[in-house]
Order: sequence, then C-alpha cells, then structure tokens
Amino acid sequence: TDMVLGIFAATGTKATFFVLGWIAERHPELVRRIVAQGHEIASHGLQHQRVDQQSPGTFAADVRRAKLVLEQCAGVAVRGYRAATFSIGPSTPWAWNILEDEGYTYSSSIYPVAHDLYAFPGAPRSADRPDGTTNFIEIPIATVRAAGRNWPSGGGGYFRLLPYQLSRAAIAHINTSDRLPAVFYLH
Repeated sequence: TDMVLGIFAATGTKATFFVLGWIAERHPELVRRIVAQGHEIASHGLQHQRVDQQSPGTFAADVRRAKLVLEQCAGVAVRGYRAATFSIGPSTPWAWNILEDEGYTYSSSIYPVAHDLYAFPGAPRSADRPDGTTNFIEIPIATVRAAGRNWPSGGGGYFRLLPYQLSRAAIAHINTSDRLPAVFYLH
C-alpha cells in the first residue's frame, strides 16, 4: 500500500481505497495515511465474505460494522462499497437496498463478465441505479464489448496476467469509442 501511495503521490493521482474493516481495526494508521493523502476510503466489508453466502441480516450487520470501523479510523464519511469477489448479482438484488439503508451512496461490486466465481454479463457496463433504490448508484468495473460479449478490462488478475498494452488499449477504447470512464482496480 505504501508503494502504491508513493506512486500516486508522485503522479498526482487520487483513488478510492476499498478497505476491509478487519484491516482498519488492526492498522488504523494506514487508513488515516490514505485519507491524509487525499484519497477516498470506502468499504470492502468487514472480513471479505461473499455477499451471496450471507443472509440479508448478516450482510446488513457486516456492512454496518465495517462502515462504523472505517469512519472511526478515517474521520470521514464512508460512501462506497465493493463486494468481495463481485458477489452482488442476480441472486442478491436485496444487497443494494441494504447498502442504501445503511448510508452508502454507491457500490462498485459488479464486473459484467462471465466468470466461474462471478457472473453478471448482462449487467450495465456504465453507472446505473439498481431497481428499488432511490439515491444509490452501481459503478461497474470496465469491460470492452466485442464479438457479442463483455471482455474484462478493468484490472485485477487480468491486469497481472495479460500484457500491459492490452489493458492500455482496452481503456483507450472504452474512453474514446464507448465514451465511458474506465473503472480500474488493483489489489
């Protein structure tokens, strides 16, 4: 994290850091350092549990506690959430309502691709208001649409395994041809 913070400082880049409540409890100084450098703190849940493996009640308790821990450490409001392993999907539409009820205003929990651990390829490729929410936005990870399907282009393991030029070209395509921002993540 310190290496990434140094790179961001050197390039004037600002980012959202989705932090586990478990990490914030053990390393509150890290959370404060991230905020002090002008970055946003958002929740990645308390202990990295998949949403689709929790009940609505358990999920509500998890996101409530994670938000509280992060806000106490950071001294700022936490507005965003990212589900472990992109585990909000067709089987968990209730999660967005819970997030909104708990004071979150956005999520970045969808990667609209087909994958063995997460699959929501029919989800919107740009920011969207999930059904049943009032003031809540889902901001998906970037994909390129080609050959009738969405291709992962927003980082993670794909960024680690594929040539850098492929990621760079995909983001340029998303920005220029699709006229969309490209949400990119790394661990």
